Amino acid sequence: MARFILRRVLSAGVLVLITLTLTFLAARLAPGDPLNRYYSPEVDPELIPRVRQQFGFDKSLLEQYGRWIWNFLQGDFGVSFSESRPVAAILRETVPRTLQLTVLALGLQILLGIGLGMLMAARRGTRTERSLMLAFLAFYSIPSFYLAYLLIALFSLKLGLLPAANMGSLHLEPSGWLLLKDRALHMAMPVFVLAFGGAAGLARFTRGSLIDVFGEDYIRTARAQGLSSGRVLWIHAFRNALAPVLTVMGLSFPFLLGGSVVVEKIFAWPGMGALTVDAIFSRDYPVIMAATFIGACMVIAGSLLSDIFYGIANPRIKLAVCKGNKTD
Repeated sequence: MARFILRRVLSAGVLVLITLTLTFLAARLAPGDPLNRYYSPEVDPELIPRVRQQFGFDKSLLEQYGRWIWNFLQGDFGVSFSESRPVAAILRETVPRTLQLTVLALGLQILLGIGLGMLMAARRGTRTERSLMLAFLAFYSIPSFYLAYLLIALFSLKLGLLPAANMGSLHLEPSGWLLLKDRALHMAMPVFVLAFGGAAGLARFTRGSLIDVFGEDYIRTARAQGLSSGRVLWIHAFRNALAPVLTVMGLSFPFLLGGSVVVEKIFAWPGMGALTVDAIFSRDYPVIMAATFIGACMVIAGSLLSDIFYGIANPRIKLAVCKGNKTD
């Protein structure tokens, strides 16, 4: 098992390097000049070459890439062109804000997806299953940005129950129960928008996986022994249906990070997604590449954890790894 995990970790490291390289090339080869902000009749023309030299744009593409990779390995992400401060300091502010949304959305997605998926499997062929399937199909088909604007129009503009944007109200004290409540109200709609589509897909996948397991011989044997439906569902069926569901759960995190870009812009949530969009439009290379690096690490970490949990939950993976070790 340790060898299985080591292989996945090494593959993840190679994938991060490939992602960084492609990001560097895409940013550098894009049309336009990132120093356009410094071109002005009021700026001394002799200043531009010095700025270009300071940021290393006077070097060859290969030298810029080598210098950039070396700085990244040392934890130096450079200085933001737009804000004129270290990118690492900006990321320390924005990454936790994005994680607040994505982690809560992932938890809500898992609870709703697995819980309702089990309910549909247990009530298959009934009106409850058909109603839930229809509702999930409708939710899964609605684009996230469209749902976000619908929720803002309903709960913020019409009913006045939830705030439409930002992380919190300006008039509150920096700590206390009221601050926690206010943050929860501001997070309610972004978290739901991020979670609803994945929850619908996970519920349908959980239902299908459980129905496949219900047809196995050991399930019929358990029922023939007089075990209750709940015990058969939780003890026998769910444990064996969990392995493929774990794969879908691990792949949900990349989609949540991708969706956070749109959601953060709509709800004016000052996280990493909104930061990346603003950096792209302003051609802020250090911020773009650092945000891409952090995002790639999060996505690959989610996939890596999914592979590891799948290997733990599926005994056949363990057996295959043991056989491979003996063969080697």
